[in-house]
Amino acid sequence: MFRGQLRRAALAMLVAILAAAGMQLATGTPAAAVRTVYYDASRTGEFRTNFDQAAQIWNSRVSNVRLLAGTPASITIYVDEGWPRAQPSGLGSGRIWMGRTAVNQGYDRTRIATHEVGHILGLPDRRTGLCSDLMSGSSAPVSCRNANPSAAEASRVNSLFAGTLAAPASTTYTWNGASDISPLVVGGRPATENYPFMVYVSGCTGTLIKGNWAVTAKHCSTPSSVRVGSINRSSGGTVVRVTRAVNHPSVDVKLLQLASSVTYAPAPIPSTSGAVGTATRIIGWGQTCAPRGCGSAPAVANELDTSIVADSRCSGINGPYEICTNNTNGNSGACYGDSGGPQVRRVNGVWNLIGATSRAGNNNSTCATGPSIYVDLPSIRSWISTQVGGLPV
Repeated sequence: MFRGQLRRAALAMLVAILAAAGMQLATGTPAAAVRTVYYDASRTGEFRTNFDQAAQIWNSRVSNVRLLAGTPASITIYVDEGWPRAQPSGLGSGRIWMGRTAVNQGYDRTRIATHEVGHILGLPDRRTGLCSDLMSGSSAPVSCRNANPSAAEASRVNSLFAGTLAAPASTTYTWNGASDISPLVVGGRPATENYPFMVYVSGCTGTLIKGNWAVTAKHCSTPSSVRVGSINRSSGGTVVRVTRAVNHPSVDVKLLQLASSVTYAPAPIPSTSGAVGTATRIIGWGQTCAPRGCGSAPAVANELDTSIVADSRCSGINGPYEICTNNTNGNSGACYGDSGGPQVRRVNGVWNLIGATSRAGNNNSTCATGPSIYVDLPSIRSWISTQVGGLPV
């Protein structure tokens, strides 16, 4: 018995020494074989580097699966204008879409990519709101830049690929946590007219002001092309390349020069925007649900009838150059995606462009909880005219 105890003690000591050296004794349970999963990010354009970084991150955090770029790929990755999403078809296989909506709202590209790959590796969403949790997704602050899985998340992936945990059922995960959303201007309605001056600006909205010029918000990214003359952001009208962007030196306005003139009627900019109480209409491709990140851009632009209210209703407004616009019924107004879009009023039966959507007038990230601020375009009409070589009369 004593010799048996000595043997067991010696074996335990040997195991401890080998473990300290990073080695292990063979046991009756063989180590899980490392599974190689190939991904194809060739369709992701400017986001390809982010998915390569995501693969490197996962490879550095887990041991039972290795991600490599190559074919035949079991993970195919695309990019579009919607929300990022993942559609697993089995453990280690499926499709991913890198949606520009989240990127345009400021979410970190590599965090998005690593998060979506996490779904393909078997992880569900966990909307804890913690930046330290990769799978918290959009519930974490927009400022979150953490692209690394937590220890618990990495451990779960290892267990899934070792076969000690059952793989979850296939489903579709969406970055914003919603799978069936019909977004529009908050409290508005689908466009009732085919406004020829509408311009879709890749995550923002704009307005045609001359045959080869459009106006949008300075805080919007400059796109490589825009769709002009259609209330549907993905069909109709004409897609035209953008050749130049001109930012106003002080207000939230950007002019986009188009590679060629279009034949659609631009919206005229009048000499004045109107007095308090003037009836106006706002139009755009913004979300309908009020919290930030709760929905994606609709296919068809939406409209809302509203009015100009006193500057005192808007916090931080630059009175001479901006318009305070009412949140109709206290719960309707512009939202994310409407930025740069038109505020118009009828003059002799013609829609005149008086404003471009800028920001909330109450410093609240939840839309339509207060009036919105629009840049007063008539107040900078002479500057616009100079930049574009003259405006239509």
